[in-house]
Amino acid sequence: MSFSTRADSEMDALLNMSLEELMEQKISIATKSEKSLSTTAASVFVISADDIRRSGAANIPESLRMAPGLQVIQVNPHDWNVSIRGLNDQAANRFLVLVDGRSVSGNFNAGTYWRELQGMPLESIERIEIIRGSGGTIWGVNAMNGVINIITRSALTTKDAQLTAGGGSAQQDFGRFDYTKKITENASVRGYGTYYNVANAKGDKNYNGSAGSGWTNGARFDWNNKQGDEVMADANWSENDSEESGALTSLKPPYTQTINSQPFNHQNGHFLTRWEHHLNDKNYWAIRSFYDHTNRKDFQIQTKIDVFDVDFTHYFSLGERHNLTWGTGYRRANDEIGNTLMVKLNPTSGNTDIFNVFAQDEIALDENKQWIFTLGSKFEYHTLTGFETEPSGSLSWHVNDKHTLWTSVSHAVRVPSRGQSSDATYLIYNSSRNFGNTELPVIVQGNIKKGIGAENSTTYQMGWRGAFNQGLTADATIFYTNYNDIIRSEAAGEPTINNSLGIPAIISPWLGNNNLYAQSFGTELSLNWQATEWWRNYLSYSFLNMDVKPYVGHTLTFYDPVGLEHSTPQHQVSLRTNFNVTQDIDFDVWWRYTDKIITNQRPIAGYFNTDTRIAWRPVKGLELSLIGQNLIQTQHLEYQGDLFQPQATYVSRGIYAKFNWQF
Repeated sequence: MSFSTRADSEMDALLNMSLEELMEQKISIATKSEKSLSTTAASVFVISADDIRRSGAANIPESLRMAPGLQVIQVNPHDWNVSIRGLNDQAANRFLVLVDGRSVSGNFNAGTYWRELQGMPLESIERIEIIRGSGGTIWGVNAMNGVINIITRSALTTKDAQLTAGGGSAQQDFGRFDYTKKITENASVRGYGTYYNVANAKGDKNYNGSAGSGWTNGARFDWNNKQGDEVMADANWSENDSEESGALTSLKPPYTQTINSQPFNHQNGHFLTRWEHHLNDKNYWAIRSFYDHTNRKDFQIQTKIDVFDVDFTHYFSLGERHNLTWGTGYRRANDEIGNTLMVKLNPTSGNTDIFNVFAQDEIALDENKQWIFTLGSKFEYHTLTGFETEPSGSLSWHVNDKHTLWTSVSHAVRVPSRGQSSDATYLIYNSSRNFGNTELPVIVQGNIKKGIGAENSTTYQMGWRGAFNQGLTADATIFYTNYNDIIRSEAAGEPTINNSLGIPAIISPWLGNNNLYAQSFGTELSLNWQATEWWRNYLSYSFLNMDVKPYVGHTLTFYDPVGLEHSTPQHQVSLRTNFNVTQDIDFDVWWRYTDKIITNQRPIAGYFNTDTRIAWRPVKGLELSLIGQNLIQTQHLEYQGDLFQPQATYVSRGIYAKFNWQF
């Protein structure tokens, strides 16, 4: 039984599903064609709208802590690092983040700035699909360790108006209003606006973290003629401001200074459209295209990026035993980099192009379709690295209607970002160092190796999904990944002292190169148990062991030892329990444990934490909730920044209230 506040019948039906029925829900992240979760031959995890609501998460990164195999660490009040299966650094650019299939990974470092999604209302999300392990065959370059696709709700499934508001200690105040207008029997449009404001946070040495605020306005149109055509168009514009923080070396004594109040401004707008045409249940195609503009400015770097992307996908059955998916696409990204005191690039503008085509065949090996063999590959041409190939194969055995075993092997690549291209140079004022009895600024002078290549990985996986009596379902995966040609900076000569900038300074040269290799293995487990009609439990556990080494003859820079090896916790545990106390009252508790890590040569202790939520629906359509976050410790540290974010900020205990009214 579910006691959701959502008004539409489709959402109510979803929330009333048993755990076994949820295992049969359709997902598209693994193959770009809809498949049952229980029979998918990949390590997939789905976070539903109800999971997000009952977790008490205040933003998307916090909600991702529910998934096994993901590491989510908070850098400051508006920055997070998210990684899948290790190799965690602040760029976090070895997996893709999508919103309705639109990539939100940046062009300068190919990572995701999560603050840019901070204003995205959680109430608009239908579900989040996560694939752990390579997704390159379907999604292309940079889907090396996985893909996160955030799927928003169709305007056809929302009704009337919704108002959300609240505030508290860390989440000082926030609000959202949206309104859905039914245009015809088959078409609707939803307009929305959001606002948020987050508080400061404390850090080391009397350092204060960064406050921030932002807003988003947008609209979504959906049309379904119920004869095989579905059209969606989505557009929004968002802006957020904050007081940026960090450390900067100036060119006058005492050289090192703490930056506590430098302004950060980010603006982003996009237009996305998608058209699906169904000839029948076994033959349909889709065209998706989007334009995205980003303008971000802080004391470290200034970037303007324009992206145009279009792709075509066709799914059809060939006979009784072959389900084929193929497609093609093109992506163009143009950027302008504004040089600052910390970072200088030459040239200051550039572009990248990606052309791709892929094909995948799902083959039933027997008449009952218990054994399924899937084989496919993506072929891409990238202007920085040339041709790349990303093949994969999987075999699944559907033992019966409740149990599936599967195994897979896949190859993926990560291409260099524009900031790692061979025409980029850096001049970074990073720190100071004692030389004799004099404190001198250290200036990192870097280049990227000409003809730098792509990173490569090969991943082997085995998994099992099963459903048992008494409302128990399980999903387990073991994996091994071999990485080659990981891009990292290395020393390009001995540091020298010179006066080229008008003062005595230590010049430390480095070179970006494919100089690391790595191996990782681990396991991920999730258990869902519906103990009674009014009590559900969700347990996830992940273990990761990673070994990262430089190739013979390569020496990393003084500020960048092999930190990727220990930057991800070996053990993570999450336990959520949801109680429907009465038909109108929910009580939810979320326990988490994260193992110790080392970032930027600083040990970060492991920690336990607990979030709680209580919600009351006094009348239909109205929900009042109170959420407590990080309740076990007064404050804890999750990250020590890298070269561009050296300050440490603590995550504090917090509480906030939320008001949600649908009318």
